[in-house]
Amino acid sequence: MKILLVESGVTAPERFVYQCYPPHGLLYLASYLRKKMPGHQLRLFDMMEKRARPEALRNELISFAPDLVAIHAMTFQASCLHAVAALVKQWNPHCAVAVGGPHPSAMPERVMEDQHIDLAALGEGEDTFVELVERLDRGASLAGIAGTVARHEGEPVRGPDRPFIENLDELPFPAWDLIELRRYFSDVMLNQNDITCRRELTTIFTSRACPFNCIFCHHLFGKQFRARSPESVLEEIELLYREHGIRELHVIDDCFNFQPERAMTILEGVLQKGLDLKFAFPNGIRGDRVPAELLALMVRAGVYKVNFGIESGSPRLQKLIKKGLDLDRIRDGIERTAARRIFTHGFFMLGFPGETRSEMKETIEFACRSRLHTAGFALLTPFPGTEVHRMALATGKRVEFDPDDASYMRLSGNLTAEDDATLAAMHRRAHWKFYGSPRRLYRVLADMPRPADFVKVGLKHFRLKFL
Repeated sequence: MKILLVESGVTAPERFVYQCYPPHGLLYLASYLRKKMPGHQLRLFDMMEKRARPEALRNELISFAPDLVAIHAMTFQASCLHAVAALVKQWNPHCAVAVGGPHPSAMPERVMEDQHIDLAALGEGEDTFVELVERLDRGASLAGIAGTVARHEGEPVRGPDRPFIENLDELPFPAWDLIELRRYFSDVMLNQNDITCRRELTTIFTSRACPFNCIFCHHLFGKQFRARSPESVLEEIELLYREHGIRELHVIDDCFNFQPERAMTILEGVLQKGLDLKFAFPNGIRGDRVPAELLALMVRAGVYKVNFGIESGSPRLQKLIKKGLDLDRIRDGIERTAARRIFTHGFFMLGFPGETRSEMKETIEFACRSRLHTAGFALLTPFPGTEVHRMALATGKRVEFDPDDASYMRLSGNLTAEDDATLAAMHRRAHWKFYGSPRRLYRVLADMPRPADFVKVGLKHFRLKFL
């Protein structure tokens, strides 16, 4: 069977401001299928890396003639996903179209309204993908596959839930041969981390899922922390270093330091192997789980950038959103990290249910009084499939969620105790007050690995906010 894996792009050129990392989800599907069912022909087309419009896929379909097209999409890629599905069926109505990733997992019913889509995979996809290919191989119905919504006689049929893979060491390393990794060596404008030390970088997953219960977060990988063994992680790091020339890694786990001892074992292994690497954590780590020993190892192993998920400076809201952070401990974690000259960034949100102006002010003051180098103040987006979205619906609050216009800088629904104008004003105030400090800007320039990136980062965030 010929299988074309497609990473969705975007339909509007200006939205290519989003980061471009290797499509790990599709690369894992490919390597796992090779392990379980060798012999299939696989090709990958990354529309983000190519900055391609949907119609660019037409030549790929004609030249490769796939039997199955599997499309991955985040929420901001939703329009492209549907455009690609339509293009495939226009080319060949008999070619199977399956979709997966955060967007189909969060909104399967909405996605399956598209008659061009035969199956939507929900959550973790490796075992689901293997069963999908096996059924297509023998011409069987797709209905009833665990972890999917599949079309049967024209109607979507939901299968049972699929258990998560318990032992992540069973997963082979991503199928790096399906992409030209050097094409992803990053310009600062195109990576989630904002700043870089070295151009030869890529991303790595060492674990899946976060055990905390934040109301604004997805459940794509469940809520049970599952970690690869340090031995497996170090083997992949060494392969990337020696065979692919990687000199910087962005760890994109949900919670790398949930088990600090495991995190230290990995970093110690990097040092023992003599790997000259730089590390960053763009998805964020827990600031209340950074013991002195781990912090010292991070510095020695080459960690130069750490993001902290803080969200709110209000103790009441910390309980409401189920983040579970002790604000004094996170403040201490930031202080000790910044004192080591590690570049620190904080994630914050405004717009939580019932949030008052004074609580927004608490968040702004927390950020401004901290030693964070930079901070992002998002407006809460109640994504479908999250607890906060269900809370909004239950209270009758207006939520106008548009996947094509999903942005942390746009207001999709006001769940606060304040009016829209007040929320918008506090959002502006957060940015102006935080970045209005000459002392902070000096620290940013002093601790940024490449000070020349300062202008690029500013331009990127201007585009994200105003385009």
